[in-house]
Amino acid sequence: MKWLFLLLAKLIVMGFWLGSVYFTFIHPLEGKIHTLIPVFAVLVLMVHAIQAAIMTLVAKDMIKLTARDYIELLLFGFFRMIELRGAIYEAAQKKKAEIEAKRKEA
Repeated sequence: MKWLFLLLAKLIVMGFWLGSVYFTFIHPLEGKIHTLIPVFAVLVLMVHAIQAAIMTLVAKDMIKLTARDYIELLLFGFFRMIELRGAIYEAAQKKKAEIEAKRKEA
């Protein structure tokens, strides 16, 4: 069920990106909305870039993020972060077990 929610959410976000490109470059709308669409797109991209930076800081010692992960973080933001959360949790548990094993050896 979770994967269906994430898929639907990603489709909605992808619709936003495709719509913003379409209504900005291919078929511009008349009036003030024409200037607001690119502004909203840049704001969303900035928020997603901040989320990608946060994910880089959180995951740097646990998992290696690929170029695909960064692209998906820029496109989908929080919804990609939800998917990466499980991998980070598992890596953190593994690291914690390794640290505890080293303590018992010492």
